[in-house]
Amino acid sequence: MRCRPAFRATVAVAITVSACDRMPGDGSDSAEAPTFTVWDSAGVEIVENHAPEHAAGRFWTIDPDPEFVLGGVEDIDALADDSAQLIWRVVGLVRLPDGRVAVLSSENQQLLLFEPSGELSRIIGRAGDGPGEFTRPEKLQYLPPDTLVVWDYHMTSIDYFNTAGTLLKERSVDHLRLREHDLWGESFRFPLSDGSFVSSKTGRQSEAEPAWSDCSPTRRWDRIRVSMRGEILDEAQVSEDPADEFLRVDTTYRAHSFACPRFIATRRDPPAIYVSRGDRNEIHQFSPDGVLLRIIRRTTDPFRVTDKARRAWEDRNARFYESQGFSLPESKLEAMRSVQTYPPIDGLMVDAEGYLWVSEYSDSETWAADQWSIFGPDGRWLGVLAKDVPVFFLCRGHLFVCWIDRDFLLVVGRDRFDSERVEAYRIRRGG
Repeated sequence: MRCRPAFRATVAVAITVSACDRMPGDGSDSAEAPTFTVWDSAGVEIVENHAPEHAAGRFWTIDPDPEFVLGGVEDIDALADDSAQLIWRVVGLVRLPDGRVAVLSSENQQLLLFEPSGELSRIIGRAGDGPGEFTRPEKLQYLPPDTLVVWDYHMTSIDYFNTAGTLLKERSVDHLRLREHDLWGESFRFPLSDGSFVSSKTGRQSEAEPAWSDCSPTRRWDRIRVSMRGEILDEAQVSEDPADEFLRVDTTYRAHSFACPRFIATRRDPPAIYVSRGDRNEIHQFSPDGVLLRIIRRTTDPFRVTDKARRAWEDRNARFYESQGFSLPESKLEAMRSVQTYPPIDGLMVDAEGYLWVSEYSDSETWAADQWSIFGPDGRWLGVLAKDVPVFFLCRGHLFVCWIDRDFLLVVGRDRFDSERVEAYRIRRGG
C-alpha cells in the first residue's frame, strides 16, 4: 500500500496519525494497515478516512438466516389464535438488554413485549383517548434502562411506560408553539432522548446554505395523472418536490435548524445528530443544539457506473413501468444515462452502541445500494459488511423501522403469505 502523508491543518492540530502507522486491534497480520488522519479545524474535529481499518473478510458478518422470527403465518387457513399472528403495521422495534423485543403496532394500537423464545409476555396500552391509551401510535423510543416511550398520532400524547407496563408519565406537545416555526403535528419525524424531537418543513433555497444542505427541489419522473375512476390519463411526468428542512425542537420550543440534508440520523448517548448530502463523501456530526462537533470524511472515490449497471437499472425500471401500463419515460432514461458515479452515501443509521452505518453502492454492477460501511463512535471507518449477507436497505433512513444493537439486527419482513413479521439476524463482530 502506498503511504500518504498525514494532513496537517493550519490551525491547532489535535491528533495526527501517519498513513503508515498500524491501527490497533484490526486482527490482521499484514505489515500494512488502513489509515486515517484526525485533525482540528477551529474546534471541529476532522476525521479523514483513507481506507477501512479492517480488511475484507476480517470484519463483522450477519448471519444469512434469521435466528428468530416474531409473527408470520404457518397456515393461511388457520385461525389467528396465538401471539405469533398478532403483529401487523409495525412502526417501532426495540430489543431490550434482557433479550425481550418490544413491538409497536399502529393498527393494533398496542405495544407488545415478546420473550426471546418468541412467546408474547405482555401487552401495553390499548385503543382510546385516556391515559396510556393510543389513537394511532407512530414512534417507539427506548430510554435505558427500562423505559419505553410511545409517541402517538401527530404528537397528541407521549406516554412513558416501564417494561412492566406501568404508565410512568404522560405529556403532550403545544401545537400552537409549533406553528411559531411553521411546523405541524404531522411534520414529526423522530424523537431524541432528552425529550426534544425533530420535525421537518419545506426548505427554502439560500445562497448561504451550509455544505451539508441542498434545499433545491428534487426532480421526479414518477408522477402519473389518474382520473377519479382510477384510469391512467397519461404517462409519468417530470415534476419537482420541495426539499425538507429539518429542525430540532427542544422542550422550551426553541428550534435549531439543520437545513436540508439528504440523510439524517441520531445517536442516543451521548446525543448527536448526523447529516449528509449524499453526493459528498462526508458526514457532519452535531450536538442537539446544532453545534458542529466532527466531520467524518473519506478520501476514497465512489464507484463508477458501468454499462452493465446501467442496463440493470434500465431493465428493472422498464419492467416496473410496463407493469403499470406505460413505458419508461425517455427523460428519465436520458438523465440516468448521464450519471457517471454512484453517490458515496445512500442512507444513514446509528445503532444502539453508537456505531454509524452508511448504506452505499458497491462494484456489483446491479445499480443498487447493496452494502454497509461501519464507522465507530469516534468517526473511524472500521470496515465494510460483505455483500453476500442480507442488506436491509429499509434501515437507511428515519422513515423506516429497524433496530440494530451489538448482537442483532431486527427488521420488518414478510413471509410467503405476505404476512408481516419481525426477523432477527445475528451480528457477529469478528474484527
